[in-house]
Amino acid sequence: MSLGLPSHLSRAANSRALATAARWTAVVCLEMAAVNVAVSTVGGTTGAASWISALVLLPMIGLLVLLSRGRTVLLTLVYLLVGAVCTYFYIYLLFVSTPEYQTTDLFVVALPVVAMTLVGGTGTGSLLGVLWATLGFALAETAVLLGATAAGRDFHPDAISLSAYLLLVGVLAFDGLTRGSRSRTQGAIHRAVRDARLVDLRRELLAESTADLHDTVLSELLSVAATEPGELPARLRQRIESDLHQLGGAGLPAVDHSRADEDPWYDSELRRAIEDARDEGLAIDVSGEREAVALLAPDARRAVGLAVRQCLVNVLRHSGSATAEVAFSCGGASVSIMVVDGGRGFAAAGASGSDRLGLRQSVHERISKVGGTVTVYSAEDVGTTVIMTVPVAERA
Repeated sequence: MSLGLPSHLSRAANSRALATAARWTAVVCLEMAAVNVAVSTVGGTTGAASWISALVLLPMIGLLVLLSRGRTVLLTLVYLLVGAVCTYFYIYLLFVSTPEYQTTDLFVVALPVVAMTLVGGTGTGSLLGVLWATLGFALAETAVLLGATAAGRDFHPDAISLSAYLLLVGVLAFDGLTRGSRSRTQGAIHRAVRDARLVDLRRELLAESTADLHDTVLSELLSVAATEPGELPARLRQRIESDLHQLGGAGLPAVDHSRADEDPWYDSELRRAIEDARDEGLAIDVSGEREAVALLAPDARRAVGLAVRQCLVNVLRHSGSATAEVAFSCGGASVSIMVVDGGRGFAAAGASGSDRLGLRQSVHERISKVGGTVTVYSAEDVGTTVIMTVPVAERA
């Protein structure tokens, strides 16, 4: 009876459900006892003392209502003690006013005993529930024994109250015995969900790492191919070492950001992408509101830089143009970066099929992961325009 909840929640939920059901069933039992006595009194078959026996059940009903509003150990103990006293007077007055009742093996006698038994389950464990039920049953039976003895009647354990006690104990014991198997099953489900989530995270990280590797390696290979034979220029060598360090190379020195000022532009992937493309011989004109880069979150700033890097690599590889323009604009809630070239262009509809890692992963997917959009305008012999729109950071 796990209710479909995780094991750390089902235990408390099951306990509260059983305790609530038991308390309201106890209220019904006490009301039935009072109604039975009242009907017998109106019919004239009992004495006036039976009215008092019905009234002594009211404190038990009131305490049960309080227990339904807030279950505490102290209130439960008060209910059991008051219930034992009320049960004693109820049994004594019932037998005194009703000479026909000669033994305690009666339905009207069993009702307050059942009400005392069903209060079990104040704790959140099955063992505590059994202990409370046993304590309530023992106190009620003791009160019945004393009341019947004081009234001169014979005491015989009734089957109704005993059956109610055994049923409650059986339910609580079954819940306790099956809780371990439910916990193991739910634990296996949680582990399966966790493993599936880890697989998704690995795939996302692999796709991102593949895009980084694609962009970086392609850019550096183009740089090496464009240099004269011989030793690499110091600036190019330093840039390659820096890129390898960012890709996770061991033992390589960290990148020196000594030029990083308060302006994030100088320490951004976007500026590095433009400077690297210029090193390859591409003339780039930077225009617009360059300070808008500061409005982007760090992850968005990096994604834009890597996407612009890929766009400039595409200009070098495919456009045939020696010039390009990178323009910035800020529209309040978003920043737009536009990369324009006047090269040979291409059919934009087929771009994703011909260069999947280039436009799809390195541009579209990077920008979409930070909540942005990418629009590509291109036509043959006209050139290509890539517009990336990224929302600004929340703090901005």
